[in-house]
Amino acid sequence: MNFTLYDGIDDMLPSELYDILKLRQDIFIVEQDCVYDDIDGLDNLSQHLLLRIDNELVAYSRIVPRKVKFDEISIGRIVVKKSYRGNGYGKKVILESINRISEKGHKNIRIEAQTHLLKYYNHFGFEAAGETYILDGIPHIQMVKRL
Repeated sequence: MNFTLYDGIDDMLPSELYDILKLRQDIFIVEQDCVYDDIDGLDNLSQHLLLRIDNELVAYSRIVPRKVKFDEISIGRIVVKKSYRGNGYGKKVILESINRISEKGHKNIRIEAQTHLLKYYNHFGFEAAGETYILDGIPHIQMVKRL
């Protein structure tokens, strides 16, 4: 198991970008039956944290700089390949994302969480910051973690 952090999509191989987009598509679009604009123009501006096991991408997150999507730095597109769920890889990628952000001296992290995952993110220190709203047909809530 190893983590790789890319500062943008220009730093990765085309096959790595393909793996990321395929994983995100498989989960967010196909599995969740949600047609939305996954390729949203933020990938060029963001960092990408990949968790691989034996060269297979099993978990991923995108770290969006502050002032790009929110005032705070944010973590999004957190995903674990379906066949690897239940083994703690989601927790590992979230904690690694938080650690990488913390090392840079940021004070807060914002996420845009699906509301059914509210308690899950509470375990990492994220607290609800606002009301529930519908995003791409799915209830979401913004959450903030203070570092």
